[in-house]
Amino acid sequence: MINGEIGNVIVTTTEHCNLGPEHWADRATEQVISIGEDAHPLIVDQAKAFKDRIRHVFNYYIKEAIKEDRSKVITLLRSAGHSDLANSVEKL
Repeated sequence: MINGEIGNVIVTTTEHCNLGPEHWADRATEQVISIGEDAHPLIVDQAKAFKDRIRHVFNYYIKEAIKEDRSKVITLLRSAGHSDLANSVEKL
């Protein structure tokens, strides 16, 4: 028998919308940076500021990746002769 720990499970639901880049930036930040409960208050303040900066960096690069992927889809559609679909994707 093998025992293991999974950890905390977080479930997020939405209604009639998707989870945007901000959600994923928050999730990534929470996975990368944690702040100890017993840390000195000055260290906590510094860690929170760093965590906020990292969240903004993740958010920026997630948005850039989305733009790049969309551009790739548009290019592939156009090269396959589907300019109408490419134009529709471009308007998203």
